[in-house]
Amino acid sequence: MDGACSRTHGKGNPPFGQLGRRAFLLGGKAFRWLNGGVRMEVFTPESLPPPQSGRFRYGVIGSPIAHSLSPAMQLAGFQAAGLDAEYFRIEIPKDDLAKAIPRLLEAGFQGWNCTLPHKTEMFRIVTQKDPSAIEAQSVNTVRVEGRQLHGFSTDAGGWEAAIQETWAVPLNNLQILILGCGGVGQSIARRLARSGCGSLILMNRDPRRAELLNLELKPIVDGRFPLSFLPWTDANLETTLKKTDLIVQATSLGLRETDPLPIPAHFLNAKLKVYDTIYRKGFTPLVRASRERGCSAEDGLAMLLQQGILSWEIWTGKTAPKAAMRQALWQAAEREK
Repeated sequence: MDGACSRTHGKGNPPFGQLGRRAFLLGGKAFRWLNGGVRMEVFTPESLPPPQSGRFRYGVIGSPIAHSLSPAMQLAGFQAAGLDAEYFRIEIPKDDLAKAIPRLLEAGFQGWNCTLPHKTEMFRIVTQKDPSAIEAQSVNTVRVEGRQLHGFSTDAGGWEAAIQETWAVPLNNLQILILGCGGVGQSIARRLARSGCGSLILMNRDPRRAELLNLELKPIVDGRFPLSFLPWTDANLETTLKKTDLIVQATSLGLRETDPLPIPAHFLNAKLKVYDTIYRKGFTPLVRASRERGCSAEDGLAMLLQQGILSWEIWTGKTAPKAAMRQALWQAAEREK
């Protein structure tokens, strides 16, 4: 990847991309204007505008996708590095991924991020799999080379970096509960199985999925720490939370304000650390409820940042302008820091 920047991004192109020349020249205060310049539209593979010569194309695909703050972060990174690139939100329904990919290639995409519900299917589709994707058994970042799709997963790496940024605690001492054994939950669990923790308990709304993941991970853990799964019931939650240090909420609950809490609020105790992999402007209901109960709780915004930094570097072969990307993302999320 060391030569990727010379292979894919020329320095001679103006760094305006999707922001446009006028937005670029308004930058009196760094990225203060950015959210006004980022397109908020949601596209489909059929509604994408034609590619422009010399301009590189990236995006995030998923369903739903309108909530994604990735464009602000990625466009800020491209601009700060002087790269002429654009980044789109693209809605692709669950069963339409295979037929959408040829359209993305025809539209000139050099890569894309991949979120719910496509990560597992994308893993099956890509032609080459990075070790990170093999570990996660899913793909959230695709780099296009010719007609070849190279699949990566930045989920576990982004999560680890976010946890250390938030709490700076060694994971090998923590009793961890993962709620949700889909794409993100599986990626985190597989990383923990290799790197280690104090103990790991898996719960999923469909208990069979947690059971299968537990069976997969047991040979990897090989008795180094306690690993188990439990049916997701209030009784099991109440008992488990009394001996848990860190909850990782890895379901889609919280994307909508009307979603129920994954955990009854009165089960939360002040010694818990709560990490919700979902993010929303104004924080998720779980983060708000946890803080009201005295817990240290964060949502997935820092994880999104760290994932995005890794994706940006996979695409460009350059060191990401992290400060610019963070500032733009926090601004888009209406956060203070």
